[in-house]
Amino acid sequence: MKKILLIAAIALGVTYSSLSQNSLGKTDDLGRVALAAVVPDQAEGIPQSARAMLQNKMQQIAVQNGLGATGVSSRFFIVPMVNVVSRDITPSAPPMHSLNVDVTFYVVDAVGQLIFSQTTISAKGVGQSEDKAYMQALKNINVKSGQFRGFIEQGKEKIIEFYNSKCDVVLKGAQSLAGQKKYEEAMFILLSVPDVCLECFDKSMNLSVDIYKEYADYKCGELLAAAKAAYASMDVPKVEENVSKITPDMACYAEAAALVDEIKQKQLADGANVWDFKMKVYDDSVEKEKLIINSAKDVAAAWAHWGAAPYFNWNWDWLYKK
Repeated sequence: MKKILLIAAIALGVTYSSLSQNSLGKTDDLGRVALAAVVPDQAEGIPQSARAMLQNKMQQIAVQNGLGATGVSSRFFIVPMVNVVSRDITPSAPPMHSLNVDVTFYVVDAVGQLIFSQTTISAKGVGQSEDKAYMQALKNINVKSGQFRGFIEQGKEKIIEFYNSKCDVVLKGAQSLAGQKKYEEAMFILLSVPDVCLECFDKSMNLSVDIYKEYADYKCGELLAAAKAAYASMDVPKVEENVSKITPDMACYAEAAALVDEIKQKQLADGANVWDFKMKVYDDSVEKEKLIINSAKDVAAAWAHWGAAPYFNWNWDWLYKK
């Protein structure tokens, strides 16, 4: 079982209370919360052949209720727990395997290790093998059932309740991560706040801009140092590789631009072909703040998909306790 690090700063218990910051609003607003479906390795006893079907069923449940999410960048999931109630061999010729199962679905926050809602549905399957009977039982689950509508609706409301009542904890957790120079994680936490949580969303966006600026300045120092080291060895392509990532909002932009000019002047003095590289500039017609927010989103998404790939093999032991 893969071991991964969860964000301890956000791990907490929640006592649900009435909304203190804004009303839940209409269903369309709640639908902005997104759920991804996953069948964790810790969900034992589910045949490998049935895992893809079960995940697809859960994704259909989310989509049917306006909460479908793709990729691994979500922190909110639907996850299953399957309990085989009975196994029988039919007296038919040939004998068939018959299974009765109870499937419990959970809407959870994988970061905070919180359960927001759950529902259990019973299903029966018959097949030539136990795996096929299992598959048939899952196939018989009706994703359009009203039971799932209530299950998803409760999950959405509890997610929003969590952000409305625990926003300060989310913000402090992100600040703590930034203090450890875990800027990408911090931005992921902040950018996971649904925009329907009006006050918390605004605070998170503001803080994400501040943290992105810290991140950008930190990265700028790294990139400039690498560019200078490349220049010392006259590796101009390597210089370009680094300074091309330095944007006007970064603190060392002017110093990087001066380095570019220095290289060009040296090339000119040496009679070499002058480097035609140009530093990035902002389009004045585009609002700088929006560019920064978009950059923060890009950084968080890149971290989610690449830099923190093992992180998203979530530790589900808290849910699948033996």
